[in-house]
Amino acid sequence: MPSTLDPDDVARWRRDWETMMRHYQPGREDLLAAGLTAVEQIHGRPPERVLDVGGGPGTTAEAVLGRWPDAHVTVLDVDPALLALADAALPQVRTVRADISSARWLPPAGGPYDLVLALMTVHYLPEQRIHDWYAEARHLLRPDGLLLVADAMPEAPVSPRRQGCGTDPWSAWWTRLAEEPVMAPLLNERRAALSGLDPAEFVAPADWHGETARRAGFTHATALHQRAGHALMAFRR
Repeated sequence: MPSTLDPDDVARWRRDWETMMRHYQPGREDLLAAGLTAVEQIHGRPPERVLDVGGGPGTTAEAVLGRWPDAHVTVLDVDPALLALADAALPQVRTVRADISSARWLPPAGGPYDLVLALMTVHYLPEQRIHDWYAEARHLLRPDGLLLVADAMPEAPVSPRRQGCGTDPWSAWWTRLAEEPVMAPLLNERRAALSGLDPAEFVAPADWHGETARRAGFTHATALHQRAGHALMAFRR
């Protein structure tokens, strides 16, 4: 991580990230609050160890720590630029760089965990890979642990959404970040890390995710929150 990252800049970039994510995930704050409340109700206590898969710059991890300050939180992502922002903002959080497109992400992820989160992450994977990923996420959980998955889960088929061109909020955020000279080394590293990785943009209804998780060994699948074609699902090991 560049030693010259200014804390005020990091705070601004992460704040803008959350604004951008709310565009793609309607009701994002309510969705996360519903998930964390469900964890407390199911377990009867806060989780001790939490893994945020695809956690990017750590804004979800920050919300988790705001509610459970004693939790040990790990943020896992393939993107070195986003992880650098998480490191700069949350020194108490463990960050891990790993690619969930294959099972090789499991050893660096560590575990076991009381809670695994995947918010706006699984749609990057193709359908068959998601089947395997659910089984892998279950492997990281302690007995009776919980997996929370929030993503686009429309009831009707939709056309794939492509990012990375035009003036959509995703592209606009990365364009602004690229204008910061201090981020140039990390963005070069990012381009190398993401070379050849294309998001699958796979979406399926909540029922599909529930059945897929059950086939992977989860004993319970519950829809906790649904809004505007998005859903939050809880799966119990």
